Amino acid sequence: MTAEVRAPASSELSSSEELLWRRFSAVIGALPGILDERLRAATGLNHFQYTVLDALSRQPGGRLQLTQIARSSDASLSRLSHSITRLEAAGLVTRETCDHDRRASWAVLTGKGASIIDESRNAYTGIIRATLLDRVPAEHQEALTALLTSLLPGEVAEQCAELDEDLAR
Repeated sequence: MTAEVRAPASSELSSSEELLWRRFSAVIGALPGILDERLRAATGLNHFQYTVLDALSRQPGGRLQLTQIARSSDASLSRLSHSITRLEAAGLVTRETCDHDRRASWAVLTGKGASIIDESRNAYTGIIRATLLDRVPAEHQEALTALLTSLLPGEVAEQCAELDEDLAR
């Protein structure tokens, strides 16, 4: 007797869809912890902190509005504010009030923060290579970038595109 193969109802996932979802869930579940652990061991920063400092280091004057950082990382302003407070306490950033909008604030990279990022880049690059780049064949990296971008919420993708303009310089 052979097993009956039936098409899934529209509310059900096919086996291949379920497998894709499971792998995606495993990646988004496992990678943040792995990145935090490896980066903290190498630099003393967690991945979110490193990402904030790196984004600041790539901007003219080492400054971004907190709302820009929050949108590009899809982080709440509360989470970002907490991280900025810790980075301020470590002397890596300062917070400045926006002169044309008193409700807005800028995160500004300090000299110490710039030094930490410069000293950490090789370690970060090694972690990125080990967790992703060396595992994705070069001929698939552009397509994977496009696919991942398509999965981002619209506002996050737009903010990322703005911050990615430094790659065209």
